[in-house]
This record gives sequence, structure tokens and C-alpha cells, in this order.
Amino acid sequence: MAVRAQASTSSLTKYATAKSPGVDLYNGSTSRDFCNSFWGGGDAGVNVLFARMRGAARTTDNLRNFWKERSTIEEEYASKLLHLAQSTMGKDEIGELRNALDTLQLETEKLAKTHLQLSSQIRTEMEDPTTALLNKQLEHRRSTQSPVEKKFKSKLSQESYVTKAREKYQSDCFRIATYSQQLDNQSPDAERIRVKLKRAEQTVGANEKDYAAFAKTLSDMIPGWEEDWKNFCDSCQDLEEERLDFMKDNLWAYANAVSTICVADDESCETIRTVLDQLETDRDIEAFVQEYGTGNSIPNPPDFVPYSGSTNANGSTPSLVGSVTATAVSTRPANYARKSRKPFPAYTPAASANAAAALRRDPSVTSSGQNHRTPSPTRAPTNNNAFPPRGANNVPPPPPTSPPQIHQSPPQARNGNGPNGYSEPDPKRTAALTDRRMTLPPQPAGIEVAAPIPPAAPTGDERNKILFYGTLEAMYDYTATIDEEFNFQAGDIIAVTDIPDDGWWSGELLDEARREEGRHVFPSNFVRLF
Repeated sequence: MAVRAQASTSSLTKYATAKSPGVDLYNGSTSRDFCNSFWGGGDAGVNVLFARMRGAARTTDNLRNFWKERSTIEEEYASKLLHLAQSTMGKDEIGELRNALDTLQLETEKLAKTHLQLSSQIRTEMEDPTTALLNKQLEHRRSTQSPVEKKFKSKLSQESYVTKAREKYQSDCFRIATYSQQLDNQSPDAERIRVKLKRAEQTVGANEKDYAAFAKTLSDMIPGWEEDWKNFCDSCQDLEEERLDFMKDNLWAYANAVSTICVADDESCETIRTVLDQLETDRDIEAFVQEYGTGNSIPNPPDFVPYSGSTNANGSTPSLVGSVTATAVSTRPANYARKSRKPFPAYTPAASANAAAALRRDPSVTSSGQNHRTPSPTRAPTNNNAFPPRGANNVPPPPPTSPPQIHQSPPQARNGNGPNGYSEPDPKRTAALTDRRMTLPPQPAGIEVAAPIPPAAPTGDERNKILFYGTLEAMYDYTATIDEEFNFQAGDIIAVTDIPDDGWWSGELLDEARREEGRHVFPSNFVRLF
């Protein structure tokens, strides 16, 4: 956190007084008018108000410099954005990706223009009015405050004259009283004391006249000074009220202007998101193949044709090149099965939304129709990742009336003679798996998360694909109890490949080092949407 600079010794802070708000130091006045609040003994309010007006001008000057610098920053930022928008990007792309990249550049150029407009707005609506206010404050100081300061100095000088004359007059009076007392006591130096007394009586008259003259001059000056000071207080209060109202409006306008830019930024981002919604990986891949594909004919290597070694009728030997008869190049069609090495399932906003919606339904019930989890009806889960209660009034939906179905296609070993690379099911293993899957294992003690009801299980070639019903995170450790299940630990990430209705899902760990072939079954109530 930045440390604010300490106030200078010439600032207003040194004149602050420790008193309750609204209570005058001398007579308990509650007036908020400057003309009634800056008097006091020794003209205490004069220096306070002078310092206030000097500080107000400094603040206005600082704000003007702030707007100037802020406008320059926005202008430089807009220039860099415009240069960035004009850079070459994705000239070899096609389809929706090309459209998305073009939109990115267009929206960046639009943002550059909005920030350039903000720079101009700061100059015209904030910096220029602030400069005008500063000029008004400087003019007030030149035309109003400076004459008052001069009169105040004259008043201080006249007061000092009165003070000095009074001191001389009082000193002479004290000496005369002293000499008279000594004469009354019949001092042995009576003659010398009479001489001093005579001199003191001669000077006291002159000092008395000076004292009276200076006091009268000051007395005549005071009404004019008081009128000038009262008018100066009124003008200062008017200027201060104007300045405070201006500062509020000025800063408010700045906040509104920056908010407008934020809205424009968000609109540009929304435009980019709208274009990205149209980008489908499969469609762009298909468009690229259709437009630039070179066919699926793979040329076979040329056959070897040996040289026969025969001679022509004239006894000459034919050239090797001439002896080889040109033949058409044979081809074969490309019919490979793609093996993807993508570590994670493809992400789409729609698929993610569907996954989140699917994982908010609760099918984890036993064969007797009773739900395994019995959350307290009066206490909601405290984990932010826990799913919210389902049904009206936060009441979980009732359990199904019929027992849950078992896995429709028991796990089988891959690379067998069955469809899609699986071997035919083992009857004993199928029976054991069927008995095992009538109920899910109870969750360990802790936060309870409802297991989802998935859509219909995929069929055909889709069984080998990773379906984005959700990238799941294990909440607890689990130890397999049959061959088809696999072990996992809390925090492991599991990709789902099959989600049957009984709550025992199929999937695999994304950690290839710990993945075991043929083990792909796990309990759904031990995981949550990641």
C-alpha cells in the first residue's frame, strides 16, 4: 500500500484546533458561515483562511495535472491498441476461426477508438473545466486576497505602533509614580530625584500624545478592516462551495466516463463470445478437408522391373531406360482408424452446461428404494462446491418406485473378439458384477454431494470415446473390490466414458501412468463435477 506524503509545514493542518465540531472556541457559536467563524483573538482566523485558499488552489492544480496525465495514458493505450489491431494474424485460417480472429481485430480497433474518445473526453470535460477553476482561484487571490493581505499587514503594523507607544507611556507613568514615592519618603537624594521626575513629566506628555494618536488611527482602521475581512470571508466561502461542488461533479463525470468504457469493453467481449459460439471444431476441420484435401489415394511404391539383357537385331544394346516400359502408378485407399492423443475431452460451453445440469440430479438409491445419503434437513452443506438441494422448497426428490437397473453392458477386457475390441463377457464375472452393483458403497464421512442421473448411455462406436458428461474430481479415496473397478485417490481427475443408471460409471484416470487396462468402473457418489 502506498504511503501518503506528510503535509508540509505551510499547510492548513498546523492550524487545526482540538475542539468539538460546531462549537466556537470563544463564544459557543454554531454558525457555519465563514464571516462568523474566522475571527478570534489575535486574528487567529486570518492565517487559517489564507492557508485554506492556498491549499485549495494547490488541490485544483494537482487535479488538473492528474487529468492531463490520465488523458495522455488513455491516448497512448489507444494508440497501442490500434497498432495491435492492425497487425497480421491468421491470414492462412479459414472458416469460423478466421471469422473469430477477424472479429478480435475489429473489436480491438473499436476498443482503441473508445479509449481515444475517453482521452478526448477527459481533456474537454475534466481537464479544461479544472483549468478554468484554477484560473478563477488565481484571479481571486490576485484581485481579492492580495489587497486584504496588504491591509492585514498595515493593521498589524499599526497595532505594533500602539503597543510600543503604550509601553513607553506606561513606563513613564511608572517612573513618575516611583520618583514621587521616593520624595514622599524624604530620600537623601531628593534633589537628583526631582530632576528625574521633571524629565519624566516632560516625556510622559509626548508619549501620551503618541499613544493616543496611534490608538485613534488603529480605531479608525478597524471598521474598514472588519468590513473588508467580512467581504473576503464571503467571497472565500462562495469560491469554496463552488470548488467542492465542481470537484464532486468532475470526479463523478470521470467515474461515469470510465464506466462507459467498461461497458464498451464488455460489449466487445460479448461480440467475440457470440462469434466463438459459432465455432465448431468438427465443422472447421471438415471445411478445411473439403477445401484443401488432396484425396485418400495412397500411391503404391513402383514395382522393380529387371533389365532382360537382350540385344537388338543390329547387335546394339538397348539403354536401360528404354528397356523399362512405363506403367500406371497403382494406389490404395486410406482407411486408417484415428488414434487421438488429446489428454482432455473437448470443451464446449453447451456441453459444460449440460454436464452441470446432469450432475444436479440424484439417482443414488439402493435396491430397496432408500437413498444412501441422509443429509440433515436443518443443516445445509458448508462446502461451496456441494450441489444445491433439488426440488421445491429445497426438498430432495422422492426415490424411484422401481429398483435401479444394473449396468447394461458389463465391463469386458479390451482387444478381444467382441464388438469394438472387447472380448465376450465371462458369465461368472458378469454375475459377480451384477450382485456388486445392486447398491453403491456408502460415502465416507464428510461433505455429501448428490450423484447425477446421466442421459442415456452411448451405444456403438461411442463407447470408446470420452464423453463430456463432466470432467470429474474424486472427493474420497476408493479401493476396488472387483476386477473391473479401479483404485483412485481424492483429487484424481477422471474422464467419463459411460454413465449407466445404476450409479456405477465407466471412465478412466487421466493420469496415464496409473491407468490400468480393463479397469474402468467407479462409484459415482465418490466424485463431483470438476
